[in-house]
Amino acid sequence: MTTLHKNSTKPTPPRANPGVRGSSPFRLPVIRAIFKRNFLSYFSNPAGYVFITLFVFVSSWVAFWQPVFFTNNLANLAPLNDWMPYLLLFFIPAITMNTWAEERRLGTDELLFTLPAHDVDVVLGKYLAAIGIYTVALAFSLTQVVILKWLGSPDMGIMFSTYLGYWLMGVMLIALGMVGSLLSANVTVAFILGAVFCAVPVFLGLLGSPLGGALRRQFEDLSVPAQFHDFGTGVVPLAGLFYFLSLAAAFLYVNMVLLGRRHWAGGQASNGRWGHSLARVVAVVMALASLNVLVARAGVRADTSAARLHTLSSETLTALKQIPKDRPVFIQAYYSPDVPREFVETKADMIGLLKEFAAKGGDRVRLNLVETELYSPQARDAEKRFGIEPRRVMTADEARQTSSEVFLGVAFNSGLEEVIIPFFDRGLPVEYELTRSLRVVSRSGRKNVGILNTDAKLMGNFDFRSMGQSPEWSIVTELKKQYNVSSVSPDASLPTDLDVLLVAQPSSLTQKQIDNLTAYVRQGGPVLLFLDPLPYENPQISPEIPRAPAGGPFGGGQPPEPKGDLRPLLELIGIDWPTTEIVWNPYNPHPALADLPPEVVFVSKNSGAEDAFNPSQAVSSGLQEVVTLFPGLLRQRGGAGLDFTPLLRTNQSGGTLPFSEVMQQSFMGPSGINPNRPHFPTGLAYTLAARVQGTPAAEADKEKEKAEEKTKEAKKKAAEINVIAIADLDVISEQFFMLRRQRAENLELDNVTFVLNCVDVLAGDDAFVTLRKRRPEHRTLSLLEAKNKSFIATRQDETKAAEDEAKQLLDKLQKRLDKEVEAVRSSKDMDERTKEIRVLQLQEIANRRLDVDKANIDDQKRKKILEIKGDTEQEIRRTQNEVRAVAIAIPPLPPLILGLLVFATRLRRENQGANPNRLA
Repeated sequence: MTTLHKNSTKPTPPRANPGVRGSSPFRLPVIRAIFKRNFLSYFSNPAGYVFITLFVFVSSWVAFWQPVFFTNNLANLAPLNDWMPYLLLFFIPAITMNTWAEERRLGTDELLFTLPAHDVDVVLGKYLAAIGIYTVALAFSLTQVVILKWLGSPDMGIMFSTYLGYWLMGVMLIALGMVGSLLSANVTVAFILGAVFCAVPVFLGLLGSPLGGALRRQFEDLSVPAQFHDFGTGVVPLAGLFYFLSLAAAFLYVNMVLLGRRHWAGGQASNGRWGHSLARVVAVVMALASLNVLVARAGVRADTSAARLHTLSSETLTALKQIPKDRPVFIQAYYSPDVPREFVETKADMIGLLKEFAAKGGDRVRLNLVETELYSPQARDAEKRFGIEPRRVMTADEARQTSSEVFLGVAFNSGLEEVIIPFFDRGLPVEYELTRSLRVVSRSGRKNVGILNTDAKLMGNFDFRSMGQSPEWSIVTELKKQYNVSSVSPDASLPTDLDVLLVAQPSSLTQKQIDNLTAYVRQGGPVLLFLDPLPYENPQISPEIPRAPAGGPFGGGQPPEPKGDLRPLLELIGIDWPTTEIVWNPYNPHPALADLPPEVVFVSKNSGAEDAFNPSQAVSSGLQEVVTLFPGLLRQRGGAGLDFTPLLRTNQSGGTLPFSEVMQQSFMGPSGINPNRPHFPTGLAYTLAARVQGTPAAEADKEKEKAEEKTKEAKKKAAEINVIAIADLDVISEQFFMLRRQRAENLELDNVTFVLNCVDVLAGDDAFVTLRKRRPEHRTLSLLEAKNKSFIATRQDETKAAEDEAKQLLDKLQKRLDKEVEAVRSSKDMDERTKEIRVLQLQEIANRRLDVDKANIDDQKRKKILEIKGDTEQEIRRTQNEVRAVAIAIPPLPPLILGLLVFATRLRRENQGANPNRLA
């Protein structure tokens, strides 16, 4: 009603009411009051705790019950990460269905809208209350992290980013679920609408599947699971943060529009307002989509993992910056959706690092991650375009050994350059392989590595024994990935344009060839020497064994030219290499390899030798373990005037053996290792590899004589010796490359890393030296690992006992036979001829009986071993089931107990003041 002022005929306008639509928004007291009302009402009702208990139970079941959790053997929530977006499709609508629908059903919405509050205050109050409820539910699910702490040592940085991703998914989906609640007064319908609306961004990738090509990938990238993926691995991307928060803001705006329709719907004012509101919503969505694209291009990502799993090294960042802007690198990665347990970490590292490459490289790197199923169009594309084929790998799981075909390859293209990694074996250093391929494909110039032709035949040759072509050594294949590798003949002057020359077993060269090599070293050519007194893979090329004819011992023709004298070369580089001394050492850190002879020398940082790996040299610092087979030793030769720097050294518990006592000889040549060789410790440590640098004293003296007044200048003119010598050729044998690829017995040997470091340092290109030593640390289920190891150790002991028992039975049978034979031979009642006949008969009968007994003993042993293996697998399964039971039963208990307390308290309050007779 309007009133008239005195002396005025105009009506007085009404006062501004703060409760009407024109009041100022974002009033904190109002938002707080609505938040408190909705938040407390949820937790004052036991039904709310039922939903939370169910949510925690189901998420725990998904996280810990699936076999993939034990298969992966990682202390993280990866199984839950895959399912969390789909679990929220049911839990989020359960929270939001009452937000508006319950108000309308009870008729309290009209009372709510008469409050002195702006629409945005009402929406924010209810939205924050729903977020609060969801946050409490997530807090209860933190007991899953406690379970992981019990089982191992989870990376808390990854746990933080994972739960941040869970929370952001809920923040966005709650805003969407509230839209469904606003459209219906029926709670059930509101739940269904909320689930349908939330399913759109969750299943957006499937909606884009019929489109194919780049458009399909764009739809997949905009889906909730794709945006959450990085959070679950320990990365917080700015693009993911903005995606969830911007969509939450957009759907809150939709809530505002739908809530505001009550002001104009149904009258003349509604004409055109629907179209106007729809246009505003579309404009907001388009603006936020554009901002999402801009934020995604920024490539800002935070690595929250404690082990810095997703932080690129400085070498990788430098390689990314050096990519020409006009020649970007295209990366195609093909990987199987599911991989065996042994390849889980490798796949995670590969995908995570490639994403970092794309983020840090910007427009210089174009990445396409292709999930590849067998026999799919993607699989055919990988094979036809890049030759990437599935690799059949073996895995032992669930008490059986199975094989599966796995895609795990990457192709790099830039201009006309192409580098293919057909398969990532589990032992390969992922970042090193990716960065090396990236740098090689983006740079046109490669350095030159020469392989000197010696009897070691690193480049491969025609084998007269097998009458076939032997392949090149794996070290050559590895070097070709980074360098231009060529074969170098020692019969003429060696080329001077080489950055590094590899010489395997120079003692097999003729004198002329050694002289050519010596001249090359004197000129300052960088050389990597492999000096081995006994190459275990091919003892025929040992220094102490003369050269064999080209066609073998019966090859005929002219006798080969004898081996030359290597002493001039050794004197030039200041090294003393006794060709007849072989180093042995009893140190062996691997109980499973306890049967190895002491001539298999382990160089380890834990061997007790402080300088096992020279920490001041980039070649050797940071290495963990190197294994040599029947190696030699290196000493510094006095008076050479060169810097002799040991790189690998043994501890002082071993000694040396002469070649003649180690290798047995026969008419045909080397016939094997002497099993009865003695081992007497010398108490000395031995150098197995060393670097030699500097100007030889003799060379400096010559320059001095020519120009005494310019001594310093003369020394500068003298060529610098630059040599690394390794007293073992087997350090680069094929078996170590196989161990590196397969990481058999969980051995992480640095043989290949050490040799590649030597080549890089000699070539003056040490960009990858540090990168090769980097080992990402994935936290595993250490509790289960310890129990499984104890089970396996027990099985090994019992298996060995069964084998020993079988051997004892066989020895007993053999002794009984020998005793019977001896009784016949010592009998005085038979002549010698009769004795021989009787012995032969006895042996024939005994051998038949012995064969039967052997077969029975072997069958019993085999059955016992299978029984032991079965018992072990049952123990492992029983342990896993116990873990499952605890991991699923414990997390839901806190909300369940709290809900029961609330129910009991509420029941007690309802009964207070009631007539006891009515309660009876």
